[in-house]
Amino acid sequence: MKYPKKIKNTHEKRSLPELISKIADIPADLLSGGMTLEMRGRNELLLCGCREIIEYSDTIIRIQQPGCVACVIGRRLEMTSYSEGRIIVRGEMDTLDFCGGEAIGKKA
Repeated sequence: MKYPKKIKNTHEKRSLPELISKIADIPADLLSGGMTLEMRGRNELLLCGCREIIEYSDTIIRIQQPGCVACVIGRRLEMTSYSEGRIIVRGEMDTLDFCGGEAIGKKA
């Protein structure tokens, strides 16, 4: 008697936050203490989950986030609030960019 071959499980194992995010339709990075972002028009940005301010001037702001660096480029940029990992940036924003990993070449 011939037995059928075992079928290999080709599904990737997912972490608990990934499974919950899929079921609840919530981004996985929010469940793992990641960042949140809210744009209010083009002149105000709220970032939550901030770890460190890497660079700050009136034309560029770079902020260490969980797993990436957020970079805001524009004119007359200012941080109007920074407390408990929440930052509000105001000004004329041209670019919002995210680079993966920890900050490279941090400015002092």
